[in-house]
This record gives sequence, C-alpha cells and structure tokens, in this order.
Amino acid sequence: MKKFLAIVLSAVLFGGVAGGTMYGVNRLANQQTSQAAVIELPAEGAEADAGADAADVTKNGASGIADTETAANADGKTSTAVADAVQAALKIKPGTETAADASEANNAKSAYGVRLDVSDIVEDAMPQLVSITNTMLIKQNGYSSLFDYFYGGGYIQEYEVPASGSGVILDKTDTELLIVTNNHVVADSKELQVTFIDGETVDAAIKGTDDEVDLAVIAVKLDDIPEETMDAIKISKLHVTDDLKPGQGVIAIGNALGFGQTVTVGYISALNREIQAEGSTYSDLIQVDAAINPGNSGGALINMDGEVIGINVAKLSNTAVEGVGYSIPIYKVTDVLDNLSNAKTKVEVAEEDQGRLGIYMNTVTSENAAAFGIPAGVIITGFSSEEFEGVNPDNVQASPAEDAGLLKNDIVTAFDGQKVTNAQQLQQLVKYYESGSKVDVTVQRLNDGKYEEKTVTVTLGGKNDESIASDAARKAYEKLNPQSGNEEEETEAQAPQDGKKPGQKPAKPEANAEEGTESENNAAGAEEGTGEETPSQSGRGSMDEIYDLFRQFMDQYH
Repeated sequence: MKKFLAIVLSAVLFGGVAGGTMYGVNRLANQQTSQAAVIELPAEGAEADAGADAADVTKNGASGIADTETAANADGKTSTAVADAVQAALKIKPGTETAADASEANNAKSAYGVRLDVSDIVEDAMPQLVSITNTMLIKQNGYSSLFDYFYGGGYIQEYEVPASGSGVILDKTDTELLIVTNNHVVADSKELQVTFIDGETVDAAIKGTDDEVDLAVIAVKLDDIPEETMDAIKISKLHVTDDLKPGQGVIAIGNALGFGQTVTVGYISALNREIQAEGSTYSDLIQVDAAINPGNSGGALINMDGEVIGINVAKLSNTAVEGVGYSIPIYKVTDVLDNLSNAKTKVEVAEEDQGRLGIYMNTVTSENAAAFGIPAGVIITGFSSEEFEGVNPDNVQASPAEDAGLLKNDIVTAFDGQKVTNAQQLQQLVKYYESGSKVDVTVQRLNDGKYEEKTVTVTLGGKNDESIASDAARKAYEKLNPQSGNEEEETEAQAPQDGKKPGQKPAKPEANAEEGTESENNAAGAEEGTGEETPSQSGRGSMDEIYDLFRQFMDQYH
C-alpha cells in the first residue's frame, strides 16, 4: 500500500512540475512574439488604438498585454489587439491611413522595406509574356560499322522532338510583333508557335539568332493576331541601365515545365557570373535565387518597378545546390537585340528556289581559334567550280561566292548581318534566300600576317544552274563510273532517296590536302550552295584545313 501511494504521489508531483514548466514556456513565448510584432510596426499609419496598444505593450511587457486583453474583453470583443497590430504592420504602407485601399495594400512593405505583395507587378507583366512551343529537328550520326565510326561514313538520323520555352514581347513594327527568347529555345526548330496571355496561339518565324549570348528574336505577323489578342498584350518595359545590385528583389515569370506562365520571387544573388553549359561559356550573367525551371528559358526577370532586367537562361542543376539560376542582363545586350530585330525574318523558301553560295566549308571552333590565333567562324575550303576526281560533273557549277571575290581560306563570320559560328548554321541561313538575292557576306581574310575584315556582296545562284564541267572531267567521271549513265536514265523519273542527284559521288580533296578533307556531304553542299561540317563525318577534315591555314599564317608572318 505504501508503494502504491508513493507511486501516485510521484506521478502527481511530476505532472505538476511538467505542467507548470509548459505553462511558463508558452507564456514567455507569447510575450516575446507579441513584443517582436509590435517592434516591427511602422512608425505612422496604423489606427490610433493599434498604436496605443503597441505603446502599452512596449512599456509594460506582459502586464501590458494582460491589461489590453482585459480592456478588450470588457467591451465584449475578442482579444485581438496584438493580432490587429501585426496585421496593420503587414498591410499598411507607412504614410497611409487605412488598409482599405487595395492599391496601397499591394505596395505594402515591412519594417525592413521588403515588398510583401507583388501581384500588381505580375498582373501588369503577364500580358508582356508568351509561351513558346516548337518541334525541334534533331540530327544524329548513325554508323553501320566500326569502320564508319572511326573513319567517317554512315548515315544521318533525323527525328522530331517537342519542346517548350518562354518569350518576352520586345517591339512591334508595321507588319510584325517581335519577341525575344533564348537561342536554345528555337534552335533547330521545324515548327514554331507562340501562345499569348488570352490563350491565342499563332505561328512564328525566327528573325535573328546569336548562339554566343544565347538570344534570339522571333516574329509573328500582325495579320495573324486577332484584334482581341492585340488589345490584351503589351510591349515590355526594358531596364537598360547598369544599376543592378545584389539584394534587389526580382520576379521570374516563364512557361515552367510547359504548364503555362508561372511566377517565382527572389533576389539578385550576384552579378557578372560566368557559367559553362552544353560546351559553351556564358558571361556577365545575373545570378538569382528565384526558381528557374525547364520551360522558363526565354522568360522575363523583372524588378520591383515592373521593368524587364533580364532574360532567364539557365539554372544550376545539382542535388547539392538550391536556388541558383541565371539571367542575361538587358543592359549588356541592347546592341544584340537591335541587330537581331533588324534581321530578315527567316521563312524557308521552296527547295527548288533556294539560293546557292557555291562553296565547300568547315567550322573553325572557338577552341581552334584560340589555339591557333585565327578567327572563329566558317572557313571556305573550296568552290563548286572546281573539278575533283570522282565528283559528278553535273555538280560542277559556277560559284557565286568565288565570282563575287571571296577567296579560299577566307573565314565567314556573318551572312546578311547575321553572325555565323558554324557551317551548319550558314547552310541553314542560305535556305531562307531565293536564287538571285543579293547578300552581304562578311569574312576575315589573312593579309600580310594579320586578319582583316571584308564585306562582299554576293548574288546567290540557283540549284539548277548550268554545269560548267569540262569534257575531260565528264569522260574521266564516266570512266570511273561506267554505269552512271544507265543509272541516271533509270532514276530520271524518280525522286532521289537521299536528297542528292542520281549517280553523285563523294567529292575528293585537292591534291595538296590530306584524305578526308572533303566528304560526300561537302559535295552535296557545293551543289546546294552551302556545305556540311566535315568533323561530323570523320573528325579529321576540319583540323586538316585549320593546320593548313595556320601554316599559311606562319609563312606570311615570317
């Protein structure tokens, strides 16, 4: 019995101590929370009774709270003085008399000047944004054997992939609505569409791209946009001054994950960041902690004045990293945007009407350019007028580029004002121009040991231009390919399966070039007025040309 009573008394004593402890902790916590809430109250603008309650709490601490509660209960009201004071701090901007004014409430700030509601900024910005959907055409090398893999050959596989991104309405001309986005959002696109704030979807076309800064401008014909949609959208307000600072509040809006426009909020974490992404280096970026997800690319980074300060480009994807996204600052790329906006809208013309440069070419990558001290771009390795052993004489045509004054080993850096960085890009650009079009081609030309920029106007030829092959070349080709004549007769009424003329054979290199300098795709390129990047076939041709160019440079230099 004594043991039982001892256990009961111990339980009562423990319960009492525990209950008293919890009561004291809760009481102290409530007191501290109330005091903190009152400390953050704005100096002015609260209701008079809220200010009085705050003063009482500040002076009297816990007893002041008790008095306030007593007074409130005496009037038959719920004890909400402290809660009302906190709500006043959250909703009322210093200097305002009431929270009833919704516009003032939206601009409310905490005691530290942090804006707590950005819905009005978002509401104004949404009509400036579009969602972009496209069908990307992906090309990959296919190999039928290890020999093809190591020494070139095989085939090209093509397949379509749906993709999505975001864009910002940049400007409006007499005929087009211009939208800025990332280059990687629209690169290799076969079909391109934009969706506006009201859900209207229309077709778009690429106007200009710059893969070095990862920006592109696309265009929508005004005639394709309904009047109701034009009334619903807005031209963006760009922030073009260099006054950004870490710690400034920002809003990121974009078509995250393809679900439609979404909003995230954060701060500028750092400026002038440099990152490596997909083999490219991007500099002078804004680093933010606002969430930037797939689909946000090309969307807007907006400041607290509702101005677009950047174009969202990437996020750092790593399980150990959170809150690291990047945006291209507008003030750094105003010249790029102007250039892209003034470019020709890229609408691909019918294949039979496409223009032709008449060159063989290879890419000089930025890495090769840095290694050898030569410009990056597209090097001209030959012209379609040249007769190679084994090349189909029908493909030996006058070269518009050569006739205009371009030289072998010139490095093309721009085509009709559009910056050119690789052979595939130049090949695609030519497809947007009809034969007979006059186009300015900018090149870097080696002269007395240094490169000089020259711009030459080229009148593009056509794919069906007359062959200029000599009789000797035709006889030599027929001797090497005795069945070529019969094959052409048999397939005359059929469409070629590989995109090339019947009986066409790979072009062979010049006598002073190593094997692999030219490829079958290069021969097709000469026929089409462009060319294909040789490294995709063998991995050796481009470097051969660069070594030759470097030796030529050194010979002139010495």
